[in-house]
Amino acid sequence: MSATLKNPVIKLKLLIDEEKNKVVFVEAGKDFVDLLFSFFTLPMGTIVRLLEMYKKSQKIAIGCFSNIYASVVSMGIEHFLTEACKQMLLYPGSLNHEKCRNLKLRVDDSEATKYFVCPKFVEREQCTESYSNFNTSRCSCGVLMNEVTQLDGRGGLASAGNGVEGGVFVRSDHTSFMITDDLKVEITSVRLTLNVLKDLGYVDCEKLDEKIHDVNLEEVPTLLECLSTSDNPLTDTFLKKKSSYSTKRIQKLPSPGLCEDREESTPDQTITLNVVKKEGNILFVECGDDFVDLLFTFLAIPLESAWGIAGDGIIIGCIGNLSKSFKDLSVDPGREAKCVLPHYYKCQKQLLDAVTTHKPPTFYLYVSSMASNHIREYRLSEDSSKPLVYFWDELMPMISIDPKSKGSTNTTDESTIPSGGFMKRGTKFMITDDLIITPLNSTSTIGLVKEKQIRLDDVEVQEIIIRKEEAIRLLQASLVTCSALSTGLLAIESASTSVPQSANLKKPKIET
Repeated sequence: MSATLKNPVIKLKLLIDEEKNKVVFVEAGKDFVDLLFSFFTLPMGTIVRLLEMYKKSQKIAIGCFSNIYASVVSMGIEHFLTEACKQMLLYPGSLNHEKCRNLKLRVDDSEATKYFVCPKFVEREQCTESYSNFNTSRCSCGVLMNEVTQLDGRGGLASAGNGVEGGVFVRSDHTSFMITDDLKVEITSVRLTLNVLKDLGYVDCEKLDEKIHDVNLEEVPTLLECLSTSDNPLTDTFLKKKSSYSTKRIQKLPSPGLCEDREESTPDQTITLNVVKKEGNILFVECGDDFVDLLFTFLAIPLESAWGIAGDGIIIGCIGNLSKSFKDLSVDPGREAKCVLPHYYKCQKQLLDAVTTHKPPTFYLYVSSMASNHIREYRLSEDSSKPLVYFWDELMPMISIDPKSKGSTNTTDESTIPSGGFMKRGTKFMITDDLIITPLNSTSTIGLVKEKQIRLDDVEVQEIIIRKEEAIRLLQASLVTCSALSTGLLAIESASTSVPQSANLKKPKIET
């Protein structure tokens, strides 16, 4: 929220068809366009959390993402590698977070990135070269890294400041934009106005009325919700005050196994499917920690990247229209197609090659003290040449500690830092078709079979290899359906059975 306004608003000019109670288009400045474009920088887990927080009276389902997020919430801390792992999934970090703080209105209430060091690092040499973004991480000496340090300047994770031409996300060389009810954003012109009205069937303007509307923070969550659930987000937000849920979710996912040129060096995983033969869908899968790490990584991926990876053939609300406008009007016209996450989201087996992690920044620690009263102050800076205070005793480089390594590494050699993951190694999990993830145990398995009223002899056990193609399909299916496993992993009907078969399916080996 703006620091200069207690209750900031953004003024819009709405053109309304009073007879149909419909917004034809709005005329807005860059503040409102920046707000719309900021939605694409939000991690998927943040979108789920915000919608559930603001829309407490009703459940907002975004494909299977709500279930993935709920699984993190309900799972005990003992199943995660560290406490920080659960925290970073519940409150996903974003490389655009500091940039979004420049918005006049912003829906994300996430705190600014913090930096913690070991309170004992001055006394102990072995813990003087690491900082963490989580106060639940432990130093190599075993002490919690909960000493907050100040950061001079932007910091490595921050993309703070305005865009190259003065805007946050949109180029500021133009000050007025037209936004149609289906969220197509273009630069305002007389010709565009006339063409839009003609295309919508208005031969005159008798039935149209102009209205000035002040957008406040209370309306932003509704607008975010309507982006993926409505075909008319502006009408639903400003006139009806709720989503009409008229969204189309169209998917044309390619069948698994059609990509023949697989690289043998690509990391893969094997999971066990429990397929209901009669219905031809997956009841649940049994898997290890790597597959759960993959699904939980989906929560950290920004909407822009999730949409980009999902590819063509998917229609959800008006995300596609706004995405195209984002690319056309962005301050960065050559936006990276690759999804870049904060460095601590790195997993052991990252099957999505479109997802990479940001290199952790190297900071320099300035320690200042006043001997008379023994006051000591610590600050981090990316500049090794400029002292931050007049009296400083020592200067030392500090790299980020991996919050998933439990502080076992204290070195500037990145090759020795464990790549981690989120879940405790060796744990087995059960995942239902709609991506509810729980630790595997016999009680939960029997309960699911009873709940679905499935006969045991109607369940066939199979195995499938998960590679990059399957990972992409799972992300696609998670956006558009409530049966992500069946949609993403099963393909064509087998000629001999009613069970859909994939090119990667195989019968599990029976031990004798």
